[in-house]
Amino acid sequence: MAIGWACFRNYVEHAEEIGGDVTDYPRFFIMPHSSHSYSDEVGNNWIKLMDDNEHIDHEVELVIKLGDDLLPESMCIGCDSTNRTRQGLAKEKGWPWTEGKSFRGSAVLGTWTDWDSGVLEICLSVNGEIRQLAKTDLMVHGVESLLFHLNEWYGLSSGDYIWTGTPKGVGRMFVGDQVNAWMKNSDGNIVSRLNAKCIN
Repeated sequence: MAIGWACFRNYVEHAEEIGGDVTDYPRFFIMPHSSHSYSDEVGNNWIKLMDDNEHIDHEVELVIKLGDDLLPESMCIGCDSTNRTRQGLAKEKGWPWTEGKSFRGSAVLGTWTDWDSGVLEICLSVNGEIRQLAKTDLMVHGVESLLFHLNEWYGLSSGDYIWTGTPKGVGRMFVGDQVNAWMKNSDGNIVSRLNAKCIN
């Protein structure tokens, strides 16, 4: 069964905003199948916060799906939901980050389109306010590097998802928030959409 491989701190300004450093090679955490939430054909979906009393951030990302040759086959816009409350406690205690990063429904996917190796623009808004906007050429570790290191150290499978990291502007979500995200190709055309309501 396909899983997600999520690269963290892959945009310099995001690493700075959370007080982290940029790693010398890409490092990953795993998103199990149960983390992934799939949109319908027009991008409608839900963002499950699990506990609205805890601090849960949005993180917009380019998501890649691997084909049978373990190379990029398709792509979509995605929202990686991060529970900062539980992640922060895990950091303090020296525990794994799984509760904060890989909970049920935390990996929210938009509509899929064919893989495009060109520079893409990714954007996310909450209740109509743009929170994150960046181009993928700002990634510290490009797609080729992500795939190289995943193949060197781990075992990839056809259908696996590669979450490529989030740019600056992450922020808290609340039940009832409307989250919209989209991805544009180098011609400025929207090729993937996500329209999600935050729920418990």
